[in-house]
Amino acid sequence: MSETTDTVLGIEKGFWTEADNPSYFEEHVADEGLSVIEPMGFIEKQQVIQSPAEKPWGAVEMFDVQVRQMTPDCVILAYHGRGRRDGDEKPYQGSIASTYLRIEGNWKLALSAHQPWTPRESEPS
Repeated sequence: MSETTDTVLGIEKGFWTEADNPSYFEEHVADEGLSVIEPMGFIEKQQVIQSPAEKPWGAVEMFDVQVRQMTPDCVILAYHGRGRRDGDEKPYQGSIASTYLRIEGNWKLALSAHQPWTPRESEPS
């Protein structure tokens, strides 16, 4: 993997493991960044920073990871992700697509979209 890929994947995993840390989102989401996570809908950076902290995800796994550097300053990432929060009976499983932009030398999440994912029998569960 390239240094860019490692950096972007590390930031992405941090959104799972640092879900209770608004400063992580402040640092790593572009000012006009947007997430689309149903059933919550459209979530802007300021909403995440000002909302009560979420529990972090544990046992985070990323499957079928695809990384494409579209331009020197734009990377797209798509994967199947799984994580479990303390107290949850079942893990969250989603198909996730994220776009990162290099802004003033730092990679920032510009857009992320999540949808439910149910592994097929041949996929890890």
